[in-house]
Amino acid sequence: MKPTSSATKQEQSSTPLRIVLCGGGTGGHVYPALAVAEALQRKRPSARLLYLGGDRLEARVVPAAGLPFRRLLVHGLTGRGFSRFFLRLRSAGELMLGIPLIQSLLALRRFQADVVVGTGGYVTGPVILAARLLGIPSLTLVGDRTPGLTSKLVCRWVDIVAVGWSDQVRKLQQFARPQARIVPTGLPIRHDLLSLSREEGAAAFGFDPNLTTLVMIGGSLGSLTMNEALVGALRQLGRFDSRLKLVQVLHVAGGQPDRRVVLPTTEAEQLCPRYQALPYLDRNYLHALAAADLVITRGGASTVAEIAARGLPAILIPWAKATTGEQVQNVEPLCNAGAAILLLDRDLTPDSLASALRVLLWDRDRLQEMSHAARLLGKPHAADDVAELALELAEAKALRRTARAPGAAGRRRGPDRGATPD
Repeated sequence: MKPTSSATKQEQSSTPLRIVLCGGGTGGHVYPALAVAEALQRKRPSARLLYLGGDRLEARVVPAAGLPFRRLLVHGLTGRGFSRFFLRLRSAGELMLGIPLIQSLLALRRFQADVVVGTGGYVTGPVILAARLLGIPSLTLVGDRTPGLTSKLVCRWVDIVAVGWSDQVRKLQQFARPQARIVPTGLPIRHDLLSLSREEGAAAFGFDPNLTTLVMIGGSLGSLTMNEALVGALRQLGRFDSRLKLVQVLHVAGGQPDRRVVLPTTEAEQLCPRYQALPYLDRNYLHALAAADLVITRGGASTVAEIAARGLPAILIPWAKATTGEQVQNVEPLCNAGAAILLLDRDLTPDSLASALRVLLWDRDRLQEMSHAARLLGKPHAADDVAELALELAEAKALRRTARAPGAAGRRRGPDRGATPD
């Protein structure tokens, strides 16, 4: 990274940098943005941050994290089936009227942003386009190894594209504008994921840190096929192997009632007395990963990055209905390195999952080898690297502004209205 000049540092002290983050819809977009925000706050405590998002996960999680949040009227165009038709129609109408773009232009102008950082999701498109129209430098993060429509569009407007894996650089060159830099940073993960100890993770669930812990996470809504497969696999293992009684199982079954299949309490007491079923983890998600010896989960880009950084052996089951099939691509590096076992949705049954668990659960040497392979792929400092890139863009803009109008920096901004949204 380029060193910050003393002139720019003086500029920062009189006029704090103003940084806009945007990204939403799923945790894979929201949590990397929060990780970058955390890194920015460590590096520039005086910086003013604002998060622009939609009405999904980010509307709840971002304010809870203490960041100023402004909601935009934006929804996705994708989705399958007749039930999604009217939602897609509404979204198309919003885009045709330019509502998300107008809202983004107004928000960026009022906040007087120095840089915009997008982490994916539908909200990123209009915000990054608005930044381009206003001449505000921008950076986007592309975590999925197969970029979606929004990512392809946004790459044409930004100054820097940060990617999760080095082999994405070549793939994205065809979409990025010639002046853009494509930098393999890894996908930002939250600092607490690495700082939490195994003992702290186990304590959150009343587990013994000395016993093997299996964690299955099928998403916030849950996965019927994953839930049925785990329950069936535990029944098979428990009937023929008494060692399951010493395995701690955390089964995150999701909040959707019709998908929530769990092992009944009376049966669990006989087969696996250290079994726990929860609808969702909420704030204990990172504790679950800290406690785990083996994880069964989907193949979202953020999930893969977290597993690698923590060094967790995994059984990965990519979601077959992902928009571009990106989850299969996301898990390839871990599976090819021997850090994870791949089970496709179409092959997932109680039998197939039981076979995988039988191979891994009681083989400590194999789990240690997988853990080591995962850590070699991890990028624990990705959030810091992305934050540095964002600060580089913001400080270059501040320096240009000072060169154009010496002595005007103190008059550029009005009252400090940006730290609190409307």
